[in-house]
Amino acid sequence: MSIGLRFSSLAACAFLLVPSSSQSIIYGQTSASGSVKDHVLGEQTKRLPKHFADGSDLPNGWRITPAGKAVGEMNDLVLNLVSSPDGKVVVSVNSGFLPHGIDVFDAKTHKHLQHIELRSTWLGMAWSQNGRTLYVSGGNASGAKNKAEPVAPIYEFAYANGRLSEQSTGKLEETIDPKLVWWSGVAYLPGRHLLYAANRGTGTGPGDVVVFDAKTQKILTRIPVETTPYETLLTPNGKLLFVSNWSSESVSVIDTATNKVVRTLHVGVNPNDMKLSSDGRLFVACSNDNTVYVIDANKLEVMERLSTTLTPLAPEGSTPDALAIDDARKLLYVANADNNSIAVAHIENRLHSTVVGFIPTGWYPSALLLTEQNRTLYIGNAKGEEGHPDPDGPHFGKESDKTLQKSSLEVLPVTELKEKLPVWTRQVTANTPYHDSLLAEARMPQEPSVIPQRVGEASDIKHIIYVIKENRTYDQEFGDIPNANGDPKLVLFGKEVTPNQHALAKEYVVLDNLYCDGEVSVDGHSWSNSAYATDFNEKQWPPEYGGHSNASYGVHAMVPSAGHLWDLARRKGLTYRSYGESAARASTATGATMEAAPGSDGLVGHVSKEYGAGLENRDTDKIAVFLRDFKEFESNYDSTDPAKRLPNYIVMSMPEDHTRGTAPGAYTPRAMVANNDYAIGQLVDAVSHSRYWPNTAIFIIEDDAQDGADHVDGRRTVGLVISPYVKRGVVDSTLYTTSSMVRSMELLLGLPAMSQYDASAMPMYASFDTTPSVKTFNVIKPMIDVTAKNAKNSYGAKESSRMNFKELDRAPMYALNEILWKSIKGKDSAMPTPVHRFRPLIDVAESGKNGKDDDD
Repeated sequence: MSIGLRFSSLAACAFLLVPSSSQSIIYGQTSASGSVKDHVLGEQTKRLPKHFADGSDLPNGWRITPAGKAVGEMNDLVLNLVSSPDGKVVVSVNSGFLPHGIDVFDAKTHKHLQHIELRSTWLGMAWSQNGRTLYVSGGNASGAKNKAEPVAPIYEFAYANGRLSEQSTGKLEETIDPKLVWWSGVAYLPGRHLLYAANRGTGTGPGDVVVFDAKTQKILTRIPVETTPYETLLTPNGKLLFVSNWSSESVSVIDTATNKVVRTLHVGVNPNDMKLSSDGRLFVACSNDNTVYVIDANKLEVMERLSTTLTPLAPEGSTPDALAIDDARKLLYVANADNNSIAVAHIENRLHSTVVGFIPTGWYPSALLLTEQNRTLYIGNAKGEEGHPDPDGPHFGKESDKTLQKSSLEVLPVTELKEKLPVWTRQVTANTPYHDSLLAEARMPQEPSVIPQRVGEASDIKHIIYVIKENRTYDQEFGDIPNANGDPKLVLFGKEVTPNQHALAKEYVVLDNLYCDGEVSVDGHSWSNSAYATDFNEKQWPPEYGGHSNASYGVHAMVPSAGHLWDLARRKGLTYRSYGESAARASTATGATMEAAPGSDGLVGHVSKEYGAGLENRDTDKIAVFLRDFKEFESNYDSTDPAKRLPNYIVMSMPEDHTRGTAPGAYTPRAMVANNDYAIGQLVDAVSHSRYWPNTAIFIIEDDAQDGADHVDGRRTVGLVISPYVKRGVVDSTLYTTSSMVRSMELLLGLPAMSQYDASAMPMYASFDTTPSVKTFNVIKPMIDVTAKNAKNSYGAKESSRMNFKELDRAPMYALNEILWKSIKGKDSAMPTPVHRFRPLIDVAESGKNGKDDDD
């Protein structure tokens, strides 16, 4: 059956189906299997995240309703799919938090045939000319789990009769320090039997493409390219090799006759996947600006720039990261990872490609493959279909493949695409809370609030202090608050430890349905400051946190296109200042000082030089630095010089509630959390007694919840909003996210949204009133000893001493959570089963050995 398409009637469907601000869409309204019309899209809701028959409501307010059938499950972060030359099997590669490896599926029955575990992998797979060997990129294997064997090779696997060899039959290896090698895309050049392998490297400088003789397994040469080479792609005649440079907004063009770069093409931000059409066009997905660049592969010129967004004005947040081309029917499929959908584009016209519709997928589609003469589309979703709670708990100190977060493989017949695409497009629209009108007007409040709905509208709040803390769930601190959705049994740092925050929650608003958008500090701080994490960020941290690979942070690729909140403040002409956030210690002639961290150019000259970062000093010492500055701001309240007054926007890192576990000599977890609480109390005390108070709001949130114990979800977190305009004695159970808090601050300061996520998030209207109640707060002194230190025989002391606390969130999260639990609740107490609907439960990032702690 031919599915040749003429989509003239659908060419604008992606835009016609988007509701105006006065319209509403019912979730599930267009579901093929008849989902219940259960709530209005974007409604200010008190619902909890949940799974249902057709998909899942995610904790970020978005929904997934996959059109394809889930036929397989792999470990997290599937990055690539390839079919064997004989068409018998489909092979996937996963490179995330859980053990790495490849999986083999029967292309006809979709049965899972093989799972081959590897020390590390990353993206690249390529077949030899005769189809009997599969080359698999080994990524980087110098993480904590691979200390005994840190070398990552390009693996060779023999293939015959629909099976791969269970063990690697050969290895192609670099000869340099393994810590400097991170293999990515690979391409095999027929005839000459050469394998081109992109080495991303593990620093911030340029990478290279290593050329191997596939027969002798020897390195022939290294070809320098730009930063973080990602995918490699040969032209059909093998004369040119294209290399997408993930961190450099470019594609390197290599002449394979000379093995030299002959052209560097400028493309969009974070270029990743590439595909060639039969008529000589190179399509390059650029994730950080929602585009696919189209290049004439013969003339080496950019022909057009195709937007993959659902609506024409959408900011970043679609995140195209995988491509597939149907040459016969002139169709391009683009995985929009953060929209949980596939954009379908008609590419018959060489000069003008057109997006004609969308297909709903699972969570974060990251790999696409067309098979069976382009009749079947395989979809790999990096975050799977739904959560898989682990009934056996966190498995501290031992290996396990149980997880509530795995990748999924979906199969979707596309033979009836023309008929089904309009329905699928409507479903994607129904699943997506973002629409373009939200750029001008946020979601509608249910009652009057000091937070404006319209972007740029004046507000009575002129100063915002934004405090970002580290790694606590709601139940860990606030589970003991009465008349709210908490579980007292899960409390680790209750009223005795955090009296100031408890008093503030009681006096103002309890937020018991607030979720972090980020998972760990690496992406959590990006979400906290930008309401978005790039695909580089999303794909970078899992293998490192899983203990497989060493960090490789491309500073440029980590920065969202729209920048950060302080960049918005700068563009609007507001005053702003950072205390510890995105700051780094720098040495000067007069000693060490704090400066803007790499990638935070907007903070140059706007960083407190004395306020420390990380856990290098205590939060009470840090807040003392701010309070000295605040006295100056207070004394200059009437000054006409804005630089002398309290800045309009302050962002402050206050991370001591992260703790150092029970490392001997370090302050105890309760002491550190209590000291963090005391610092917060001092902050609110000083500001609330100042002349600035009537026009100030303080927002406090954790950058991530680090999968601690919480009876609702491992992402649910502790948050506070404090201002004369905040309601008093209220429990606000509206579903809020990090992006909700970001959106609220933007609206109060007259700033635009940065991504589709803050644009579509529900502002915290329900927590704010329209009339102020100017009441001061008096700090409560600590109720426990904030100078108490861990002893050598504290539970988990030796385990904690092996953990990395120099940088936030480098300690294995689940092991640390168990140590915190048992050190406070008792060595023999069982840590309750954590509820994680969307992330791994098992800690495989052990920094030392496996097994029980030495103190047991």
